[in-house]
Amino acid sequence: MKITNKEKVIIMRNGVEIWLEEKRADELIRLLEITETKFVKINGEMINSADITGVFEPMSVEDMKRRKNGQWKCEFGKWHEKNTKCGHGELRKYKTVS
Repeated sequence: MKITNKEKVIIMRNGVEIWLEEKRADELIRLLEITETKFVKINGEMINSADITGVFEPMSVEDMKRRKNGQWKCEFGKWHEKNTKCGHGELRKYKTVS
């Protein structure tokens, strides 16, 4: 899966992800904010708006999936597998400037 900044992800209560172009997702958000619509049409499918958990940026969804799979992010912004130690601080400690 290639992540771009031009998309947003609608997460449904049942775990289904609907990837939309950012412009279309923003239109959906505006529609949901101004109406009490129960059903909205997304990609040709009728969706109950009450089942929408949220509209997220792709990086948020990727981070959520990594955490769900047991990975964790260290203070240096790098992902690590479950039960592994971060060595990024150690690398910085021994790095010399030439």
